[in-house]
Amino acid sequence: MALTRRATIQEMLQGVDLCLVPAAPAPDGRPPNFVDPPSLQPAVVAITTVMLTIAFIVLAGRLFVNRKSLKLPDWMMVVGFIFDVAVMGTQLALSRKYRHIWDTPICHLSGGFMKMTYVVDLITGPALFFPKAAIFLFYIQIFSTVRRVRIASIVGIVIAFFAYFPASLVLSYYDAPHVGQSWDELVANGMTHKGIPGGITVGVASAIVDIYVFVLPLPTLAGLHMPLAKRIQVISLFATAFLGVAASVVCMAYRIKLLRLTDPTWQAGVVAIPIIIENNVAIIVGSLPAFASFMRKYVTETSVYRTLRSRLFSSQLDTKDGWQQQDSIQTIGSSGKQRKRLPYYELSDISTVKSHITVPGEPDAAAENKHQDGIVCTVGLTQQEAKVRSAAQLV
Repeated sequence: MALTRRATIQEMLQGVDLCLVPAAPAPDGRPPNFVDPPSLQPAVVAITTVMLTIAFIVLAGRLFVNRKSLKLPDWMMVVGFIFDVAVMGTQLALSRKYRHIWDTPICHLSGGFMKMTYVVDLITGPALFFPKAAIFLFYIQIFSTVRRVRIASIVGIVIAFFAYFPASLVLSYYDAPHVGQSWDELVANGMTHKGIPGGITVGVASAIVDIYVFVLPLPTLAGLHMPLAKRIQVISLFATAFLGVAASVVCMAYRIKLLRLTDPTWQAGVVAIPIIIENNVAIIVGSLPAFASFMRKYVTETSVYRTLRSRLFSSQLDTKDGWQQQDSIQTIGSSGKQRKRLPYYELSDISTVKSHITVPGEPDAAAENKHQDGIVCTVGLTQQEAKVRSAAQLV
């Protein structure tokens, strides 16, 4: 029936300029606007540019910090970014189509439009999987002595794989022509609409994976032996994964709205925006711990930054110095001797992925190696080498 209907439309429109015929009539009966119609293209272009730029900067900082010892999570994140760039480029190419269906000429909904839609649906799954897998691999490395987190991270990688790849294949199945069909015929035969439940499945699965990523490290981080303020900072850094949860939930909600397809080209643009945000947030969140190290080592330690900070907070520093001088005044009954301050040592910070965290009740791999030189401090954080950084120094 669909093929017969398509043939009938072609016969009726023979000799007609399809760029002057709207794809559907307007609900209020007004004539189509092909000149300057309302469009989501400016929003899609702006959001894509901003999010992709931030993702690139954060990922570049991560790779620079870990440049001397790039690990599998780093390469997985790079692969995810390559897929992300492909998705963003295709979305930018499609953005001119994101207008109301009654302001869209039929010639815009051609086989080329369907091919680009097919590409987006095919590579969105890998673009989401590789950053999430990189995050789980990062958990495995930094929580290398916490067996439950290690096992849960492996389970998370398996869940993410089955959440994204099969669903993407299902979507691409409905977005590609079958035997005896052409790309142009997909516009009218309604086959692409059958793939909407598959898109909703991707949205639900992505939300579940993001919640899993967000919750997984929190119990271990909450049990770390460190000052409360420092613990809150570390937890806050890992809690940025909640941004991924928010993005995936919003994306899922708009995917569900596609079940009532009344304005397909406009609704496709609305769904594209949270997809763009979700893809890039995965890369940003997965690279933030290393990027925080990059900012601390190569930005906050520079003389320019220190000069600006001292000028901005000079009044606060003066107040602090005043209190310190007041504390040094001797009082009646005091011995007149200043208390000797005990020396302290800070662990150096070179990279993120070489660190590992221990918690009470878990076996400590570093303690078992009795032939290792140096000082080992087991207060919830254990460093295996002199040139590594603890989780406490991720902030």
